[in-house]
Amino acid sequence: MQGNELIQRYIRGETQFSGVNLSGAELNRADLIGINLSRADLRSCYMQFAFLNRGNFYQANLSAAKLSGANLSQANLSEANLSDALLHGAVLQGCHLSGANLTLATLLDANLLDADLRAANLTSTNLMGACLRGANLRKEERRFVQMRGCLLINADLLGANMTGVDLTKADLRGANLQEANLAGAILTGANLSGANLANAMLTDAQMAGVTVTGAQMSNAKFDRTDLTDSDLSDSQLSGASFSEAKLIRANLSNSQCTEARFARCDLSRANLTGCDLTQAQLVDAYLARTNLTRAILVYANLTRAEMSSASLGGADLRGATMPDGRTNPV
Repeated sequence: MQGNELIQRYIRGETQFSGVNLSGAELNRADLIGINLSRADLRSCYMQFAFLNRGNFYQANLSAAKLSGANLSQANLSEANLSDALLHGAVLQGCHLSGANLTLATLLDANLLDADLRAANLTSTNLMGACLRGANLRKEERRFVQMRGCLLINADLLGANMTGVDLTKADLRGANLQEANLAGAILTGANLSGANLANAMLTDAQMAGVTVTGAQMSNAKFDRTDLTDSDLSDSQLSGASFSEAKLIRANLSNSQCTEARFARCDLSRANLTGCDLTQAQLVDAYLARTNLTRAILVYANLTRAEMSSASLGGADLRGATMPDGRTNPV
């Protein structure tokens, strides 16, 4: 079917086009609100700046489709194939994308506010500058959202549900993840430099080798998270929780960790040079060969902490509670 034929039939009141072949069709700027194109062949179709609000594209093939600037708010794109599709600046607010294939798709500056992306495949997807506030990307039973190598620079993920998401080697520099739920997420090798993770939930996450330099992580939860060999230097971690976390060989130099909680945390061989740990809780922490040179540990609680081989040159321990329970003078 040609694009103009579809438009004419739609104008006459027809909306049911399930399974139709529109491969390569020209539908730029078309007004097709509420159209049913479920299971349709829309490969390489031109739909730029089209009005597709509340359209049904269930299991449609939209691979390599051109949808820049299109309005797909509240549309059903569940299990659709959007691999290599161009969605630059598209409006996908409240869109249903569960199980969709978005591999290598371009969603630069796209609006995905409150979108449902459960079990979607976002491998190597470009989401740079995209708005994903309130989006649902959580793991569902054994189905994961695949976001390996995903480009999320400056993306807005405020309050997004990303439980169990695979973000291995994803680029999240400058992303807004404030209050986002990343519990159990896989962030191995990801880059979160300059990101905002304030009040974010990252419990039980896999973050070995992650780069989070200069990030805002106040009151974030990293309980039981693996941060081995991670770089958290020059970051804001005031009030953050690292109970039972692994920070082996991690770099927290010059970070602000005031009132942070490190109970039973493994900080062996970690670099905490110049780290501000004022009033931090390090009860039962493991600090074997940890570098605490010039660290500020004023009023810190180090009760039962193992630090016999830690480097404490120039550290400020005024008012700190030492491993033997003794409190230093102020």
